[in-house]
This record gives sequence, C-alpha cells and structure tokens, in this order.
Amino acid sequence: MRVSWFRWIFRSHRRTAVCLASLATCSCLIYFWPDLCLSVANLKLAQRNHDAAAVWLDRSQWFRRDMDARTCLMRVRIARRRGDFAEVENKLQQAIKLRASRSEVQRENWIAMAQSQQFEGMQSHWTELLQDARDDEPEIARSYYAWAMLHHHLDLARKTLESWIQDFPHDAEPHFLLGRFHQAGPNWEEAEKAYRQSVVLAPDRDDARLALAMALQARLKTDEAIPLFREYLKKHSEDLTAIQGLSQCLTSIGDVDSAMQLLRRASEQNPDDVTIQKAYGELLLSSGSPTDAASVLEKAYWASPENANLANVLARAWKACGRKSDAEPLLQFVAESRPELDQLLVLEKELRASPNNLQLRMRVGEITAKYVSRQDGIRWYQQVVKISPGYLPAHKALAELYQLVGDAKLAEYHSKLAQRGFP
Repeated sequence: MRVSWFRWIFRSHRRTAVCLASLATCSCLIYFWPDLCLSVANLKLAQRNHDAAAVWLDRSQWFRRDMDARTCLMRVRIARRRGDFAEVENKLQQAIKLRASRSEVQRENWIAMAQSQQFEGMQSHWTELLQDARDDEPEIARSYYAWAMLHHHLDLARKTLESWIQDFPHDAEPHFLLGRFHQAGPNWEEAEKAYRQSVVLAPDRDDARLALAMALQARLKTDEAIPLFREYLKKHSEDLTAIQGLSQCLTSIGDVDSAMQLLRRASEQNPDDVTIQKAYGELLLSSGSPTDAASVLEKAYWASPENANLANVLARAWKACGRKSDAEPLLQFVAESRPELDQLLVLEKELRASPNNLQLRMRVGEITAKYVSRQDGIRWYQQVVKISPGYLPAHKALAELYQLVGDAKLAEYHSKLAQRGFP
C-alpha cells in the first residue's frame, strides 16, 4: 500500500513536470514566434521571394493583433517591390505613427519615389541609395538606369546595367534592358547578344523572346526569327508588333500570301492603328494592288497626317492609281520633311553631349511632332517637364499638341500652366 502511494506521487509529479515543461516550451515558442517569423520573412525578402515573405509576415501576427514598426517597414518593402505604391504610402504613414526609424522611413520613401520615377523629389539622394543598396539593388539600379536614360546620360545608363549584371549574374532583367539600350542605338548585334542571355536566364519570359525575334529579324536571321514569332503569337495572338514582324519575315522569304493574310486580319481588327494599316498598305502596293493600298492608307493618313513616311507611301499609291495631282502636295510635304528628319540624327548626337539642354529636347520634340508622330512629340515634351517642371515653353507645346489630338482636358491644364507660370 505504501509502495503504491509512492508510485502515485512519483507519477503525479512526473506528469506535472511534463505539463510544466510543455507549458514553458509553448510560452517560449509564443514569445519568440514573431521574431522567428520576421527573420524568415527577411530572408525571403533577401532571396526576392516576396510572396513567401508576405506569408511569414502574416504568421508573425498569429499571437498578436497589433503591428510593430519592424513588421510595418517590411510590409512597405514588399508593397514597393510589387509596385503597389498606394499601399507603400499607406504603410509608410503607419510606420511613422509606430515610431519607426526615421532614416529607414526616408530610405523607403526615396526608393519608392525612384521606382515610380518621381525623380525631382529624390534625385539628390542617389549617392546614399547607391552606397547602401542592400538587397534593393535591382530596384535602385533599374530606377537609376531610367533616370540616366531620361537625362540622356547614355554612358552612365550602360555602366549601371553592367554593374547590375555583375552583382546579380542570374537576373534576366538587366540583360533585357541592355538589349533595349543597344536596340535604341541601334546596335542590333549587341542587342541580340543581350536578349539571348535574357532568354537563357528566363526562358518563359515572353517579352524577351519577342525582343530576340525582332533583333534576329533586324539582322536578317529570318529562319531563327520566324519560329520565335510564331511561338509568341500562339500565346499573344493579337500582338501587333509580333504580327508585323512575322509578316515582314514571311515577305522576305517569298511567302507573301501568308503575310497578306496576317496583315489583313490585323488591319480589320485594328482599324485605328496607323502602324499596322501602313504595313498592310505597303504590302498591298508592292503586291500590285495600288487601289486597295490607297484605300487602306488614306484612312491611316487622315488619322496621322503628320507622319511623313506614311504620306510618302500614300503618295506612291495615288501615283500608281493615276492620281498625280492628289499625290503632289504629299510629295512636297515629304520633301520638306527630309532635311528636318535628317537633323534629328544630329540633334540626338548633340543631346548625348548636352543631356540637360532643354532647347535641344524641345527641338527634337518639335520635329518629331511635325513629321513623325504627335504622340511621340508629346512624350518628348513630357520628358522636358519631368526634368524641369516649370519650363513654360514645354507646357505651351503640350497644350497645343493635346488640342490637336483631341484631349481638351490636358490641353487646358498645360495652357493654364504656360500662362500663369510657376511660383
């Protein structure tokens, strides 16, 4: 009886000890759980696995409702990398209320502004960001590249991409952007190399595969380009850039019927797209159907009468139809445009040497709007406004162009800015 009682006491104490140990373990786990989750979330952020980082942030709040400053700043980083800048602004305000580090809040705000190309508010902080890039280097490098291109600092833009590639050799994005950089040159050989590497690193990236197809087409590597265009169009059947690229490749190998079929369908589906209408009209004209070509080209021309190359094709079509008197004014316009368009090349070289010369940019915008595309002219003037928000001639030019393209609201907005000036 006595032995049995001692056994009961021993077992009872052992059960109590086990329960206390389990309770202590659970208490420790609950106590340290947020820090553990935040550490894993931070690791996932460094690995650029943003979805997993968000999951671990959610787990960190299982045993607490209130968010602390550290968690809030990590949510800022995730939202910023995802491009959700409304959420970034919201969470930054929360971080300030939670007494987050002022320097960290400022850093996140500067990077967000850089990513959203609000350069005028943060460009004095590039040095700080570049020297303390951490695992945000891809976002900072991409933004710095965009800033350099905007200001026509081409050498700086190229070096930024090369540094990004060196630090992140398995990232496809800097190779893709380097391809875009060389394409703008144009240096199609280097563009092809960069796009190929981008596709190797990200074989499922469709925009890189399309860019590679275009580079191959430009280098007359038609046999390689055609399958890439066809594969891309299986997933993006209405992409006009791919349609036009494939049609040009098919025409170059003598398959005009297939090219014509592609462009006819695209033309019917996109009656307001000047580029595709011009391509279809040119193919009709070269195939011996000037009347059909003129019909297609006329509609495109009235939608974009400033396009000198389109006017030239339409004039040729009218002449082939016997409408020489109609063609004459267009040919005069084309002749007038030639020296101006040739000057664009000279101006672009000068702009590389003087990237902050606003008068040069205005002149490029003027020629572009008058002889190439009003929308492209608008983009040039918008760049001027980004560099110098208070530059009144740019606002005046934008007001006039927006009026021409039928955007009365933006025309009025820029007209008011041009008239009243900036404080």
